[in-house]
Amino acid sequence: MDVHANRHPSLPRPIVGKMDLTNSNRLLAEAKRLVPGLTQTMMKKPEMFAPGSFPVYLARGQGALVEDVDGQQYIDYICGLGANSLGHNHPAVVDTIRRHLEDGLLHSLPTAWEVSAARTLVEMIPGAEMARFFKTGADATSAAVRLARYVTGKEHLITVGYNGWHDHFMYDTPGVPAVLAQYTTRMPLFEEPDEAALLARIEQTGSQLAAVLLSVPFNRSLTREFMHKLRATCTAHGVLLIQDEVITGFRLAPGGAQQFFDVKADFVCLSKAIAAGMPLSAVAGPEKFLSKLADLQVSTTFGGELLSLAVCEAVLKVSREPGFTEHLANLGRRLATGINARAERVGSPLRILGYDAIPLFRFSKNPVENAKLTQPFQAGMARRGILLRRDLNFICAAHTVEQIDYTVEMAEEVMRECLQQAPAPSAA
Repeated sequence: MDVHANRHPSLPRPIVGKMDLTNSNRLLAEAKRLVPGLTQTMMKKPEMFAPGSFPVYLARGQGALVEDVDGQQYIDYICGLGANSLGHNHPAVVDTIRRHLEDGLLHSLPTAWEVSAARTLVEMIPGAEMARFFKTGADATSAAVRLARYVTGKEHLITVGYNGWHDHFMYDTPGVPAVLAQYTTRMPLFEEPDEAALLARIEQTGSQLAAVLLSVPFNRSLTREFMHKLRATCTAHGVLLIQDEVITGFRLAPGGAQQFFDVKADFVCLSKAIAAGMPLSAVAGPEKFLSKLADLQVSTTFGGELLSLAVCEAVLKVSREPGFTEHLANLGRRLATGINARAERVGSPLRILGYDAIPLFRFSKNPVENAKLTQPFQAGMARRGILLRRDLNFICAAHTVEQIDYTVEMAEEVMRECLQQAPAPSAA
């Protein structure tokens, strides 16, 4: 199959000759002087990709295509780290902003959008009766932790997965008081034996435990059976189950992971796809818990910024349309099935794991080896007009079958290239 001939309009323009990084490198040099850590989130740093063979700065996007500052196009599977659930420049976002921009951004009193967006959100989330809005996922998870401690009268937490950068989650990083490590236990769910360990920990420490804050692992799909055991164990020991749906919200099912697993959390944290790229997050749940937020010093000036709330309402209406999450899953399944089959054919260790709409690319279970093997793959894919993270990637509503199939074809080509370039094993 000659995928370079008669290119479909949804495919990127071919990169002719050597990849041009002139403007990316110029901006990078300036950022080193001006921006601590080079950018605003660690997951966008150049070292997370293929330095020297990968664009550093993007300029614009349309649908599932993006263009870098040097004018080269790519199919985007990074999708704003999962926030761009509808793709770039979607009418639900752009038209809503245009329509309401003249109304202002932030008013001196609440706006009607705080009410209508909350109404739309609780209609979608199983068990939700109230919602509070914030700006980042870490805002939402931190508010949820404070709420859990207040309503249970207990202070300790179990966290699963990445739940944000705030002190009670990243207690083992510089700048955080050592005493906070006493209050949080971080536990994995990367392997099936981890499930029994988590349940046992809840049983052992339930009398001191306020909540389990769960962001599902993405290298494997948890079973409904386990999720129901987790729910029952938390309930038996008076522990709240908080579902961190910053990533999974509106991707696995219209009602999120709760609907996908058919399990009821006590409350949920949402961000990213909640407003398809606009800065917004939320905590949602039943009135018996969420009403208690009014007793706490949980407050944010920008939670009521009206454009993000208006976009949220428009985006949620798209996300709950029949077939929306099935479309994401079907495309993701096509990508994973295609690449995994090609990987087996050529003898590459690459496998796509996890949930259909949130494909995780993995060459090795060892993080250091995985990074080493992934970098040349990322570089080769970028050279062919495809942007990928080294682990978690995303399907958005704007991706097309043509883009998925092109990605599969290019993945085989790059895997073969990587295998040919790999150093020969040393003699015994």
